[in-house]
Amino acid sequence: MTASDNSRPPASSKGGSERAEHLAGLIMALARREGMKAGDRLIEQRLADALDLSRAPIRLGLKALEAAGLARGEPHRGFVLAKHPTSGAAQPALAAVRRSEQVYTSIAGDVLASRLPADVTEAELMRRYGLSRAELQRLLDRIAAEGWIARLPGYGWRFAETVSNPEAHAKAMAFRAVIEPAAIAQPSFALPQEVIARLRERQLRVFEGELEKMTIGEVFLSGCEFHEEIIRGAGNPFFLESLRRVNSIRRLFAYRSFADRDGMRRHVREHLRLLEVLETRRYAEAAELMAKHLQRPLVAGLS
Repeated sequence: MTASDNSRPPASSKGGSERAEHLAGLIMALARREGMKAGDRLIEQRLADALDLSRAPIRLGLKALEAAGLARGEPHRGFVLAKHPTSGAAQPALAAVRRSEQVYTSIAGDVLASRLPADVTEAELMRRYGLSRAELQRLLDRIAAEGWIARLPGYGWRFAETVSNPEAHAKAMAFRAVIEPAAIAQPSFALPQEVIARLRERQLRVFEGELEKMTIGEVFLSGCEFHEEIIRGAGNPFFLESLRRVNSIRRLFAYRSFADRDGMRRHVREHLRLLEVLETRRYAEAAELMAKHLQRPLVAGLS
């Protein structure tokens, strides 16, 4: 149970419909990031792992996609994409995710700029950001899971003090600059060639034009997926869990740093160079490259 489940009234049919549409949008956004095409399989467990959800909500999202004509069930194959995720037909499904990202970005910006009080009520947030209760609950679930808001014992919510501290992002990056090179330097580190090929294909798509079409949230997720796949190569779950925890806090700052598309292109070039070195198993050199990559600010004045 998440922090926002306490004392929550049962979801209305409208709220359930909004949730299904949101889940459908998450699946289509993932399909877009993955470069999937019409006819590709939508495998429940793979989607659940990628979106950090159980299979039940994935099924709900897939059924919503089927109802919208964006997916179809096939014998012995399960669900497959019926439309390309960049097609005009997919845009309504993606619109709900974009709206959620825009509101998330607004809340993050208001917290960092101290435009929101430490303690807030759901009614205040609904009025300020023009949200339905179902939309707000999804956002509060997500923010609570990321660790920068918690439900108060009696009434309302409280933002964590640490995330409004301007040093928080620098400390998060300093921690990453220790653990990510250390993971590559582990004697057990290995990154399969198929993983490297998949990461390179994704990064090239971003570099060769997709970056301009991506929301800030999608850019951030792309970077997180890249670094988490690499740290997974150490074969030590504590490295991966630590990075995911840092990434959940770091996302609060993404709306500032990831809005710099020139900085992001440089970042992607560094990702591609790192993959070249990892492909030839020059792990000591790769660890050094990773350290330099993480120590260089994405935007001037922001670590």
